Amino acid sequence: MANFALRNILPDKDSDFNKGVFVILFNVTAIPPHLLLSVDGKIYSITDSGKQMGSSLEKFLVFIKRKKNPTIFIEWVHLTSLQLDNFSNLTIDVFKKYDRVVEDKVSCLFPIREVVSKVLGNEMNSANFIFELLPMMEKANALGKVYQLNMEELITNGEFELLTYTNINLREGLQPATL
Repeated sequence: MANFALRNILPDKDSDFNKGVFVILFNVTAIPPHLLLSVDGKIYSITDSGKQMGSSLEKFLVFIKRKKNPTIFIEWVHLTSLQLDNFSNLTIDVFKKYDRVVEDKVSCLFPIREVVSKVLGNEMNSANFIFELLPMMEKANALGKVYQLNMEELITNGEFELLTYTNINLREGLQPATL
């Protein structure tokens, strides 16, 4: 599998995360990173202990900055006005289907992947990891600006290469496939 690099990464001070849609990779150096979807300042996510449905992005940003977790925000662009009008409802409907992360069965990627597939097409459902979904979204011209928090030392020449891993790596706690 080819590695996927995020390019032209900007500092968070250049952004307004309360407007628009962002795919968030929280603790991006972890295997796997935790994934969230932000819609107009509200975050949606599932974890092993439950789900977040419309929690405050502002509070999450304070937490990220206080804990100094390396985090990436990837803007989802080129949504039509009709899609944007219905996007919050679509996101809520999809996330309602998922109770929590279940090891070897349901990951935090699943509801995000489902939302993406409902907007960009069923082929998005073939992605099993975020490093597979993002290149597909890029090919569909759906990715916009990329922002970072707490990643200054991890970015080289404005780029960050996503760590890749397999289900076996996840089960056995092994190192990423790229190392």
